[in-house]
Amino acid sequence: MRLLLSLLLLAPAAFAQEETSDEEGEVAPSEHPGLDSPEAVRLHKYEGPRRRAQAFLIPMDEKARAPTARVAQAIEGVLARTPMYEVVDLGRILSVESTSEQASRADEGRKLVSEANLAAVSKGWREAAGLYAKALQALEKGLPAVGPAEYADALLRLGVARWISGEEKTAKSMLQAAARLDPQQKLDVQRIEPGMAPLLRAARAEAEAAPHGALDVDSRPAGTRVIVDGEAKGNSPIHAELPSGKHLLRIERAGFYPHAELVEIPPRKTVERSITLSVTPAAASLNQAIAAAAEESGRGTVGKSVGALAEKFSLERVLIGSVRSQDEKVAVLLALVDPSTRKIVASQRLLLLADGTDADQIETDAQNATRSLVQQDSSPSEEAPAARAEKPALANKEPQAVAEPAPATESKQPAAKKKKKGLRGKTGTEGWPED
Repeated sequence: MRLLLSLLLLAPAAFAQEETSDEEGEVAPSEHPGLDSPEAVRLHKYEGPRRRAQAFLIPMDEKARAPTARVAQAIEGVLARTPMYEVVDLGRILSVESTSEQASRADEGRKLVSEANLAAVSKGWREAAGLYAKALQALEKGLPAVGPAEYADALLRLGVARWISGEEKTAKSMLQAAARLDPQQKLDVQRIEPGMAPLLRAARAEAEAAPHGALDVDSRPAGTRVIVDGEAKGNSPIHAELPSGKHLLRIERAGFYPHAELVEIPPRKTVERSITLSVTPAAASLNQAIAAAAEESGRGTVGKSVGALAEKFSLERVLIGSVRSQDEKVAVLLALVDPSTRKIVASQRLLLLADGTDADQIETDAQNATRSLVQQDSSPSEEAPAARAEKPALANKEPQAVAEPAPATESKQPAAKKKKKGLRGKTGTEGWPED
């Protein structure tokens, strides 16, 4: 089964010429569809074992950073849609919420919020307002460890406490700020003070009607995830139109400490933020291993570095790559490695134009190269038994084909001496023993 399945994936066009469909809307596959194409998925459902796999890509110089992000995105997309691979989630393994100091500040803020809640329950609103204000100061110092909803909730509670304490003007601005940080309208003021619901609705309307500005975010490394007020805005660089006022910006990427800050957006103006994330110690050591593995694969060898990556994440396939700038182009080296045998399954070298106007083409070329690597990935030790199981009828017929000529073979033996027969077909020696 496995061998035949591999052949189907490698040459789907040949089988497409033999198979036709009468279903309305069914179309023949393209001449060379990729493994993750809709045609291949529809025609050939993979049922074999899945291999744990992951890609590791590293930029070899500063100019290669942006193209590396494009190539990585293309590779990840193909691997994620390749049925025989189970892509390991390195993001979850390497992710961190914050530094220990930021986490400590966040915990301090949460403790103050709890104390303020107790004061509010006993109707000590002025005391509660003071505690909420201190809590927000602590939370702001630990923003990477604080969720946007958690911060917006603390701000809402401060607005409620200010309003009931008689500070209506200050309270309105607090409620509007909380509404801006809650574009999905998940804040529930009913559980804090039911009578404040109309005021929060009015604050939402005023926040939405405010003149807009814009936020441009760039980051190093490129391709970090950008989140504004709890809503994902895509990977950096991004441009976002936002209501004027304060917004909570968060930038994160696996292997780096996340960054979070409050950004003031003026009306009809654009604020530019360029953020450099700090790599975590675990990711720093991983980067060194990736660089060494990329150097090994560049020489056409598989050494200890690839084995270390595979062992660390329990991988059965490692796609290792490097991206190096060359004037207006980038050289991309990709190698698919079987760490169990320490052999390169397949490799690809690409020279791509990277003048800033060809991002889509870089992704397309990287996708095609990755598909080519995947198509060459097979295991003879697994295929042979599957091939015999796929065609049991042929195996049963082969012995019969050999057995059929047996009579012809026997006819070549020396024939027994014939005895002359007399009258009525008798020889006169019937019953005598044979010689």
